[in-house]
Amino acid sequence: MNFIGKLFFIFSLIFLIAILFITAIYFPLEENSATQKAINISSGTNAKEIVDVLEKNEIIRKNNYIFRILIKLLKLEDQLKYGEYNLSPSMNMLQILDKLVKGEVIVYKITIPEGYTYTQIAELLDKKEVAEKETFLKLAKDSEKSWEGYLFPDTYEVPKKYGAENMSKVMLSNFNQIAIENKFTEKAEEIGFSLNEIIILASIIEKEAKFSEEKSKVSSVFYNRLEIGMKLQSCATIQYILETPKEILDENDLKIDSPYNTYLYKGLPPGPICNPGLDSIMAALEPEEEDYLYFVLGENGKHIFSKTYQEHLKNKK
Repeated sequence: MNFIGKLFFIFSLIFLIAILFITAIYFPLEENSATQKAINISSGTNAKEIVDVLEKNEIIRKNNYIFRILIKLLKLEDQLKYGEYNLSPSMNMLQILDKLVKGEVIVYKITIPEGYTYTQIAELLDKKEVAEKETFLKLAKDSEKSWEGYLFPDTYEVPKKYGAENMSKVMLSNFNQIAIENKFTEKAEEIGFSLNEIIILASIIEKEAKFSEEKSKVSSVFYNRLEIGMKLQSCATIQYILETPKEILDENDLKIDSPYNTYLYKGLPPGPICNPGLDSIMAALEPEEEDYLYFVLGENGKHIFSKTYQEHLKNKK
């Protein structure tokens, strides 16, 4: 074979390899597959191990050296992010790598109910595999400022194994954003309270009032009591002291010596007793103008309000 022939052969070979390489990149394992698989890339998994996971789950072809070469050529070894991904054998190599580099992981909706304490939130996050309970609680306890009251109850979209630090940042940031939008601090100052005092009061309202339409009325009762130096006497604050809440409190419970015991001590407790929702916070900021000093839970789950102790005793009967 002369020189021209050899050159033609080499160029033909290079062209053929290039065609095969490009074809392998752009053509998936199963072009028309409707299969979607949740593929978990664990933290600390390197690029080689990620390819092994994809091969094992039949997202790419077995012994896919081209996929490995492509990662090296594009210098993506350290850019592939861990997490849970929705992948399909109908995706080509570039589409798969794009997802892994961008970290387009599966997100799940998790709803934090209004009135949950940070301990209950930690348990829920652990159950939903979002964050470890003990890590979340340790961060909460080590924080300069208590998280209780400021982990805003809402529906969040987060991936599994999101982590305690990330989740707390999202929830605290959400509170700050809502506080700005609704002018919590400004409204609190207008009525002579700090934001923290409002959140403390809102947390008690959250636990005492089941229905939104009652919250501003419950709020007025506490405002009236604070104004005349009367103890708040909220059972919800006693429940917060107890390690395990009780269905019915007894006289001994009301005598527990704690700054959170509003049967023993006047004024607001030292901190929030739960994480209140927006309705409760707004009720704390905007109480109804009523003369009520007492309320008792009625049979229908709603409260009966009264202005005098005599009325209150009748309502209790």
